Amino acid sequence: MSGLKWLDKNAEKVFASLLLAAIVLLISGNVFMRYIMNASLSWGEELTLWLFVWFVWIGVSYAFHTGDHVRITVLRDVLSKRSRLIADSIIAILVLGFLLALAYECIKLIRMPFITSQTSVVLGLPIPILYASAPVGAVLSAIRVIQHLFRTLRLIAHSKA
Repeated sequence: MSGLKWLDKNAEKVFASLLLAAIVLLISGNVFMRYIMNASLSWGEELTLWLFVWFVWIGVSYAFHTGDHVRITVLRDVLSKRSRLIADSIIAILVLGFLLALAYECIKLIRMPFITSQTSVVLGLPIPILYASAPVGAVLSAIRVIQHLFRTLRLIAHSKA
């Protein structure tokens, strides 16, 4: 398997797994420090929050990759196979538009002087790093939606009317 194919198949899974492992270690370490050593990590809670926000956005992209987002299928289930594929394509285009608009607006927000000058309270990290999770997650999700859209369009082209 080429490196690009491996990355396409596993990028979000590996990154989300690493983030989740770091979250679990931080929380466990802080519990140990607080209840056994009587001295909690002042920065552990904030870093856990930051990692969790990134974890959620990467998880959104992974759910698009695996097709595991919640969907309402009442109308979709009564359609023919070809009509279902066409509906899936229209929905994918709408979702793609939303994700690209979200990424664009988030980038505009991150570039505002009020945001760029902020740092986190405990860690002192630049707030734009935290806010960057949204456009990164939206762009990764958009890539996954485009992949799904191309697969669906190929199926439409090969299906009978």
